Amino acid sequence: MRTSFLNTTCLAAMTAAGLVGATPAFAQDADEGVGIGDIVVTAQRREETLQDAAIAIDAVTGNDLAEQGVTTADDIGKIVPSIAIVNGGGTGTSVFLRGVGNVTNNNYYDAAISSSYDGVVLGRASGAFTSAFYDLERVEVLKGPQGILYGRNATGGAVNIIPKKPELDRLGAGVNLSFGNYSAFGAEGYINAPLGQDAALRFSATRQSRDGFNRDGSDDLDRWAMRAQLLFEPTDRLSIRISGDYTAIGGIGAGSHYLGHFQGPNFIASGLDKNEGMYTDAANAYRQTVLGAPGFGFLNPMNRQQSTDWKGWGVHAEVKLDTGIGEVTFIPGYREGENTNYFFGPAFNTALFDETNDQFSAELRLAGSAGMIDYVVGGFYFDENVSGNNEFNQEFVLPMQDYVGGTKSVAAFGQLTANLSERLRLVGGLRYTHDKKFIDGQITNFITFCGPNAPPPVTPPASFGIGCQIPGNLPHYPNLTDPQAALNWLIAGGWISPSSTLTQLPPFYSVTSGVARILRSVNAPSDSGTFSKVTWKAGVEFDATPDNLLYATVETGYRAGGFQLAESYTNYDPETITAFTIGSKNRFLGNKLQLNVEAFLWKYKDQQINFFTISPDSVLVSATQNVGKSDIKGFDIDLVAKPMRNTTLSAKVQFLDTKYQGLILRTAPPRDNFNCPRSVDGTLADGVTPIFAFDCSGNSLLFSPKWTLNLGAEQVIPMSDNVDLVASVFTAWKDDQWGNFNYLDFQRIPANWTTGASLTFKDVDGGWSLGGYVNNIENNRHVSYPQASPIGFAVVRYTAPRTYGVRFTGDF
Repeated sequence: MRTSFLNTTCLAAMTAAGLVGATPAFAQDADEGVGIGDIVVTAQRREETLQDAAIAIDAVTGNDLAEQGVTTADDIGKIVPSIAIVNGGGTGTSVFLRGVGNVTNNNYYDAAISSSYDGVVLGRASGAFTSAFYDLERVEVLKGPQGILYGRNATGGAVNIIPKKPELDRLGAGVNLSFGNYSAFGAEGYINAPLGQDAALRFSATRQSRDGFNRDGSDDLDRWAMRAQLLFEPTDRLSIRISGDYTAIGGIGAGSHYLGHFQGPNFIASGLDKNEGMYTDAANAYRQTVLGAPGFGFLNPMNRQQSTDWKGWGVHAEVKLDTGIGEVTFIPGYREGENTNYFFGPAFNTALFDETNDQFSAELRLAGSAGMIDYVVGGFYFDENVSGNNEFNQEFVLPMQDYVGGTKSVAAFGQLTANLSERLRLVGGLRYTHDKKFIDGQITNFITFCGPNAPPPVTPPASFGIGCQIPGNLPHYPNLTDPQAALNWLIAGGWISPSSTLTQLPPFYSVTSGVARILRSVNAPSDSGTFSKVTWKAGVEFDATPDNLLYATVETGYRAGGFQLAESYTNYDPETITAFTIGSKNRFLGNKLQLNVEAFLWKYKDQQINFFTISPDSVLVSATQNVGKSDIKGFDIDLVAKPMRNTTLSAKVQFLDTKYQGLILRTAPPRDNFNCPRSVDGTLADGVTPIFAFDCSGNSLLFSPKWTLNLGAEQVIPMSDNVDLVASVFTAWKDDQWGNFNYLDFQRIPANWTTGASLTFKDVDGGWSLGGYVNNIENNRHVSYPQASPIGFAVVRYTAPRTYGVRFTGDF
């Protein structure tokens, strides 16, 4: 294994060297006056150029984001091949970076990729990855654990969203308008106004809308947001910036599709195309041909359309004071989010997220130098509360959640850089994190079983024999979030006796038709605890020349354990990662060629994953558990060339080799559709139904394609002294990859190309631009997220089809 990895890394280095050796032929024609520009980043809590940052990082400027049509975090993967952001329904967002992440079905789970907005760490992934991208300075994606400067929940990396800040000496405004197919409309604007000599105000806003890509109207866009910032610099040593923002999201939301369903081990295709969605006559007609477990009755049409109503706002400040021992930075922030979201997801009928969350955080840092030592030391405090009243209606199963939870986290950290010489530096860092978490709530399940005289589960032949498949013989639950309301509905429909109560024991209600029984299971978890961890970093940096940096690091990361609403599985442990990285950042040929190379080996332990498992008391639950170990290794090559003054070429190649060393998944019918070797590992309480242990070791991690390739080219054609024509094309190829833990055939996402292009007239001085664009020229809607539905469907979400339009920008 190690030899293979070293050989592959050497091959990458030789390939990079070959690219460098091939460049002089075109470099001779290059205009010596113009080279590759620099991007300034703050990923290490100090300003430095991207080329001087001895870490694995991708940074994209706000202008580049706009030109490539990146208006939300979902689209970051267009330009950062290592990251995948997926949505399987509602605002439940899952983030993966090089295979590190977790498929989540509740918003109270922590993401493995830390996200921050303008320096404020965001507790919920939906806070960053549902927000609009507008008036941004840049987006930074840090690859690999960030255990020192970012701490908890940064096992896979961090994403920093950084807005443009007020300018003291500039009165100006700008606008960005776009129109496209699917009735797409985008409007973005800002005003920057000085307030005397020492203060400035910047106000920006955006409106984004688009019809859905699917026939049922789903995969639409309905978002608006605004931001106001006040900057005050009374002296050269003190800077105070106060910011407030608000975002609202509406519309139908993310759309999924019936690929087919499973009848026993057999897969039956739906016959629907990629554009159907789930809320059309054809989709509902197909749905009614499928028998749903455990009632074994034919399913009903979807009972209502999806809808999204998400609102988030926040206020924060950034205070910087230059002292005699360094610069002090203080960032306090408060944020709130409210979400009422009906969604289908994996064929629920219909699910509801009705949730709120609020958080307060504060970070205090001191950065400076003392002799040969540069230092960053600080402390961090985080206090978050979440609550929800959710339901996941599966027609014959109605789970209802009512919960509150929270986290309090404190940390102290420090990172030192010893400048042994002008060219050689040693880096070391430590962070201590202490988390206190709790959850208190109740999950109530009403479950309809077919067969009045037998405990669950009941086999389909018995179901057919007593008529469960006949319409009207089984109750199909509506959308309800209160257990008493569900009981009242059953009584009002004549399904159970009018004398039935929630306190009735045992928790079985015989259906009056004599066809089925209804089980009420109640779990009221109340759990709390603490998690603590010391994470560390060690590294060395060497400037081979002023334009050539070599670095090597070892860094650890940690995602806190937590608590959940799951029978007998109310808690799970932290996960950890250790990352070994070697890299080189280079400029050659008079700043005409940039070549960055990184090789990495990550050791991932106790990963938190969510799947349908079996509890100790033989109840099937969706729960997060810790599983085994995994190895993640590979390399990343990033090339930018400017062979001539007006020509820019780019190429980014990533190779990944990921493998689970201990992925054992335990479950029982009807959730036992894992495509991994299985063995019997006991039986349920009935003494008959087997519990299976599925050994999925050896499989690759989710969303970790072996090869990823991004290519781009830009050509500037002078049209006059004042106007240029800019032509650009970019394309991305991703190897096939797994999209869910069942490892079923339909969950392997096929390899695919996606290409876009633009043609833009620009004012040489940057005052205006007018152009056209097209994305996904191939018009290939490939799978972005596959789900094995708990009621037997194979459900997928597809990427966007071909989109095109025009854009106008102006600065005044």
